[in-house]
Amino acid sequence: MTKILTKAYMKLFSARFDPEYPDLKQILLLVVLYFASGIIFYIIATIPVLFGKLIGWEFSLITYLDYLRLIGSTFINIPLIIYVSRKSGTSFNWELKSPGIQLILLLALLAISVKIIVQPLENPVEYFRALIGGSVRQLDFISPDLNFYMLITFIFSVVITPIVEEIFFRKQILGLLQKKYSPAVSIVIGSALFACAHQRLNDIGALFILGLLNSFVYYKTKSLEASIVLHSINNLSVIFMKYEFIDISGMHVFKFIGAMVICAIVILLIISFINRNKKIQADYESDEQLPHKSF
Repeated sequence: MTKILTKAYMKLFSARFDPEYPDLKQILLLVVLYFASGIIFYIIATIPVLFGKLIGWEFSLITYLDYLRLIGSTFINIPLIIYVSRKSGTSFNWELKSPGIQLILLLALLAISVKIIVQPLENPVEYFRALIGGSVRQLDFISPDLNFYMLITFIFSVVITPIVEEIFFRKQILGLLQKKYSPAVSIVIGSALFACAHQRLNDIGALFILGLLNSFVYYKTKSLEASIVLHSINNLSVIFMKYEFIDISGMHVFKFIGAMVICAIVILLIISFINRNKKIQADYESDEQLPHKSF
């Protein structure tokens, strides 16, 4: 497997600029390499754990793998970003411009509302099993413990990973797909690839929705910064939220349904506002001018 992956990378990086790049097959190859790179990374990275056990070192395997997940999910993207930039002639450097306060607040509200509404898609087996048993899973806000792992989680999950993933999946993958397909088709395909590449079957549906949302915001605002902010807020919400189960009885069920309805309305209003507000679309320009076709 490692030899195959190495040959694939060598073949990719030996390629020169191609104005016709990419076709769907080449984009699928990128995502497969992304997926395979993650698997190889984790296999190689667990060697110290096995070695440590042989010589009597004490390892917390779960904590160690958590660190690897945070760090590895960021750095396995970088070689692919460099390759796509070289092959397609699309630079991944851009002039950083902070989105306005209004847009940031809208994106924060959008991210939290979507987080609440997609609960059934995050580990759906557990969700519907509990529902059959008479309880429903809902999100609750918590105050996390401040420790070293929390600091690393914030740096990678909230700051670095959203930047790297948005460059790869929105600026590059979505941008390249739009050369071949309509915006709607490009967003759906790019979001599906984004979800599959994360290698998490239990919440692949929620990841697909997140991909759709980020792609829509990037396409409409033409601002990579906006999609990065949305991605960061979504990842940040994981730190301050946890799931708990409540019985479906009395006022609990009405509160749950009411919260879902309110979040759905908020999502529709914000999406409609971003879709129609020409000022937002004019204020933020990507360093890459994508063709802005109508859906």
